[in-house]
Amino acid sequence: MAAILFLIIVNSEQANNLLRIEMGRTYNEDSAHLQQDVNFLKQEISMIRNAVVLLETEKDNLRQAVRKLKLENARLKEKVRRINDKVRAVEGKDGEESNEEEVDYDDIGKDFILVGGAQDPLSIRYEVTIVDDQSIEHKSAERYYWYKMAEYFGDADAMEKIRSAPNTAKAEEAMKDIKGFDEKSWNDVKMKVWEKGQTFKFEQVRWITNLLIETGSCYIAVSHQDKMFGTGWRKNREESNKPIFWDGKNMGGKFLMRYRKKIAADHSWTGPAEKEETHHKYMEMKRFVWRRIDPAVRAGIAGPRGALRGGFRGCFFFLNIFE
Repeated sequence: MAAILFLIIVNSEQANNLLRIEMGRTYNEDSAHLQQDVNFLKQEISMIRNAVVLLETEKDNLRQAVRKLKLENARLKEKVRRINDKVRAVEGKDGEESNEEEVDYDDIGKDFILVGGAQDPLSIRYEVTIVDDQSIEHKSAERYYWYKMAEYFGDADAMEKIRSAPNTAKAEEAMKDIKGFDEKSWNDVKMKVWEKGQTFKFEQVRWITNLLIETGSCYIAVSHQDKMFGTGWRKNREESNKPIFWDGKNMGGKFLMRYRKKIAADHSWTGPAEKEETHHKYMEMKRFVWRRIDPAVRAGIAGPRGALRGGFRGCFFFLNIFE
């Protein structure tokens, strides 16, 4: 019995030794794996740090490049200013004459107001009945624009659908189906059509003309991705708030400023009540419409094809024409 007990004790000791050896081996292996993981993480952290340093270097290089570009731009602007002064002198004009549409984007700063969309009377999308030179009624300057687009490409069916559509969305659907549409060809004439539609509106709707007059000498920019009409950015994009990012020609805004200057000389108020009412509307627009995203955008009314087819110091306006 004693012999059996001795064997059990010996075997138990051997088993414990084997277990300790195995546990030690496992611990060592786990430690090795853990150390490998730690080393790997250290390498990753080192790579991230290097990447951050590289990004900071690139950021500094970019800042220097921007400074150089701004300096060169300032030199070019000064050169253009001198040339314009000479031209005005030859034409017998005052060198200090206001010419808002020629203001450089870099000179706008942060003092401007975003306007536009279906709720803005200055916008081409604003719904108000106008009559063209063929005595045809259109429910907005934009609908006129689309109608003339269909006419330009000889699609009589689309013309009628656009004109008689019950709402803007249906009219836009018809516009997208214009047969034979060619963007390059349309780009050659679309600015004239855009200007004509806006002109009809201002000639026929006095209170909207009054509102344009009330903007004074403020810069007007069309906030849209179409780079001919606008600044190249939609109003709901952050870049539209930063003139440094504008890369469009803003021909729509420049037309409105020229038209405003043209009619301002002969404009007169019918009385204090009309001027007061216009000023009230102006303040209402500043409070509830300008600097706000057009509800039509949230509703998804306008699409990209509709767009393509289609804020000196002071108060700056963005006109969003195809939202």
